[in-house]
Amino acid sequence: MARTRLEEVSSQRDALVKLAQIIRKGSIDSRIVQAARAITRGVSARDDDGELAAIFDAVKNGTDRVRWLSDGVRYVADPYSYDTYTTVNAMIEQCANGACAGDCDDMTILIGSLAAALGFKVGARAWGEGRSGDYSHVYAVAAVPKNGPWPSDYYGTALDPTMPNSYVGWEPSGGHIITAWIE
Repeated sequence: MARTRLEEVSSQRDALVKLAQIIRKGSIDSRIVQAARAITRGVSARDDDGELAAIFDAVKNGTDRVRWLSDGVRYVADPYSYDTYTTVNAMIEQCANGACAGDCDDMTILIGSLAAALGFKVGARAWGEGRSGDYSHVYAVAAVPKNGPWPSDYYGTALDPTMPNSYVGWEPSGGHIITAWIE
């Protein structure tokens, strides 16, 4: 199935765990591994920040190194009444067919899968305003350096290409967050 509709998810934590599972599966897709390596081809060896910047830029703005990602991924919202997640396989097919677009969940899956394919510890982070427990946005996070060590309260580097002026490390201000790391 190209798009997964998640209904009756008991909590935001459960939704993030499901996203993490989709990212894990996407990170071993041979086309994602090949794309991640092509995107970072010009980055110096062991330059973790450079690799994340290259992946972020490719998803946000496009790259001539991966045909299906030449124009990047355009943000489009899900239908109002429900949330869907696009697998990397479906995203690659859509992009190859000239329909390279998705919402924050889709970009979280793609950018997280690309980073994980290069050995980064990645996760999904939900953000929300208002009452604690209400979340309206999600984005990928990656641990730097790739091989740690990281403190027990490690926060990670945000990778949110959905906002026009965002950059590696940018996050929405205020509000509250919850993060699920792929272990």
